[in-house]
Formats: sequence, C-alpha cells, structure tokens
Amino acid sequence: MDDVVVVGAGPAGNNAALSLARNGFKVSVFDSRSEIGNKLCTGIIGTECSDKFPIAESFVYSAPKSAKLITPDNDSLEFSVAYPQAKIVDRVSYVNSFANQAIDAGARYHLEENVLDLQPNGDGVQVKTSNGTYESKAVIIAAGFSSNLTQKVGLGKVSDYVTAVQAEVKTNIVAPTRVYLGDDIAPGFFAWVVPQKPGRSLVGILARTRSQFYMNNFLDKLKVDGTIQKITKIPSKWGIPLRPLKDTVTDRVLVVGDSAGQVKPTTGGGIYYSLASSEIAADVLSKALIKGDFSKRYLNEYQQRWKDLLSHELETGYAARRMYEYLSDGQISSLARQAYKSGFVREILDSPKGSFDWHSETIETFLTNPISKSILGLVNPLLATFAKRPSFEDELLSTTGAT
Repeated sequence: MDDVVVVGAGPAGNNAALSLARNGFKVSVFDSRSEIGNKLCTGIIGTECSDKFPIAESFVYSAPKSAKLITPDNDSLEFSVAYPQAKIVDRVSYVNSFANQAIDAGARYHLEENVLDLQPNGDGVQVKTSNGTYESKAVIIAAGFSSNLTQKVGLGKVSDYVTAVQAEVKTNIVAPTRVYLGDDIAPGFFAWVVPQKPGRSLVGILARTRSQFYMNNFLDKLKVDGTIQKITKIPSKWGIPLRPLKDTVTDRVLVVGDSAGQVKPTTGGGIYYSLASSEIAADVLSKALIKGDFSKRYLNEYQQRWKDLLSHELETGYAARRMYEYLSDGQISSLARQAYKSGFVREILDSPKGSFDWHSETIETFLTNPISKSILGLVNPLLATFAKRPSFEDELLSTTGAT
C-alpha cells in the first residue's frame, strides 16, 4: 500500500509528490500522458513564482518588460514596466523538473496509465487504473479540469469554465507579447501571441463557446497581416476553470490545482496557485500520515489554508472577469486608451500593488479610479457575476476540429 497516490503529473501533482517523498513517504504518481508537463499553457510565470519555486535559467526564454495591447478598434498600445514582473518559460521542462526531483526523492511515476476510479473506504483508497488496481492510504487529485474524479468522490465539479485553444506557429516577430481584445476576436476574453524562441510563438484564444471558430478566424487574421508565416503545431483545446470547487476535501482525498479550480479568473493562469496549494496539501497530508487520521474533519485544514491564501484573489478576479464580459467593444477600447494616456496602468504596474500573480488590489484600485468609474457606470458587477453561462456540453457540441 502506498502512503499517497497522486493523480496527475502537472505542477500541483509533481510538487505535492516531491514534498511528500522528501518527507519519507511512499508516493506513486499516475498520469495518462506519456510526456510530463505537456499540457496547453502559454508558459508565463510571475517573478514571485520563480523566486519561490526556482526555475533553471536554461528553461527561461525571456523576461519581458512590455506587452502590446490591440484594442477592439485596432489601436495598438504598448505598456511597459521598469522591471520584469514575469518570465516566458519552457513549461514542459519546468514542470518536468519537479517530477525529476520527486523521482530522485523516491516517488514512483506511472505514465500512460489513466486513473479510472477512486473508492475510499475505512482502510484506504482503492485506485483503479487502465492497467490494474492499487491501494493507498490517501489520494491527491491533481488531474486537471477535464477529470471526472472529483465527481466520483462526491465533490462535484467546477461551476464555471472557459475553453482555451492554442497553436504553435512560425513567426518573424521577437517581442513583445501581444494581447488582442474584441468580440470578433475572443468575445468576453482575449487572444494572444507569445514569442518564445526566435521564429516560434504561441498563438491562442479564450472563449466560452465556438472556440475553434474564433481560433480559426484569429489565425487567418494573423496570416493576412503577416504576423505568422505558418502553423507548426495544430491547435489544441483545453478547459480552464474560472471558479474553485466548493469543497476540495473529503475522507482520504484532497483536490489540488486545476481540478480544484485554483486558477486566476482574469488570465486563466494557474501554475503559481497550483504550486502554492500543493505545498499546503503536502504539509497537511504529511501530518495526517503521522497521526493516522484521514478524516475530512482533519484534512479540512488544507481547505482553510488555501482559501485563506487565495479566496479573495479568486472572488475579486471572478467579479472583474464577469464584469468585463458585459463591456461593449467601445467601452473596452475607451478604457484601454484612457488608462494608457493617463499613465494609470504604468503607475499601478510599477507600484507595490502591481503584481503578475496577485490582481485583487490592482482591480480594486482600477475600479475606483475616476476614469474607470465613468466608463463602467452602467455595468452592475453583482448582476454580471451571476449572469447565465453556457454549459461545458454546449461548448463541446459547438466546437469541431479541435484536438
């Protein structure tokens, strides 16, 4: 019997396995993929994340100090900061580095082995996979948004989501990262072009519905204006949670990362929040293994601690996200230009309140700024938050050609 089975070899799963293995526990990690860390992601992390969870310099493509915003009316605004707040990284190598350390510490990895079911009982958890059945004292679910394991253990599913579609392209641009806004590009969300190595960029969009349709249109637009030369890796699709699970703990089971909805609703980024939450999960589970108490009541310390860390960020970001979805193209363009001309955005980004990973203070400052208030006056953030959202099934039915 393992002490802990970790389902999913992403940032959350690998870091939890690393911490538990270093504490001397018997850990097995299962992942359906053949390559660790190979998941749709732009690979952008904040400097705070790289400081707390170090990354080898060889995995860093760049540390940009500017980004270009393309408004719905096609105005191009370049925002700069005095010091880099983020790094564009080799996401696969970064995530893999945690797995390699976990393996060195004694964790065992089972790749290309899909976990099909979890059955907690009084003695442990029976873990059924595509290759067989295993026993463990406890389980960490870190299998991503698409996993149904949270439902199988009675914790339900994330209540809101967005679909990301991303392709790798050949391009002659070097910098900066470009973010595109507008209903004809990515209604209610945004699209991006993120340069990585010379001649290679990632292109993607976020959309609630018809994601492949909007992605195809965006790629066509970039081909016409000469931004990209050809697609070198066909578009892939992935679900990104926008709200956390109500409960992330039950007897013998903890849920971490995208599976738990620990993702920034503003951008869809989840690496740092996943790593931070997995550290808490490993600490709580280590104490549970020593005490021999795997009850929901004892493990609930995990939920209390990660919510203390992230809840305000997630709720503030979600309210801002839903309010943005209510804005017209004209309002978005006006907000962007006014913020740019007034220097408000630059002032925020260069202040202690400006952070790539912590958005709540920036959002609150922005919403109380006279310029923002005059443009946002007709938007009710409370009503926007609770407005109807399409179901995940609707998006799957309306999207074709995605992998």
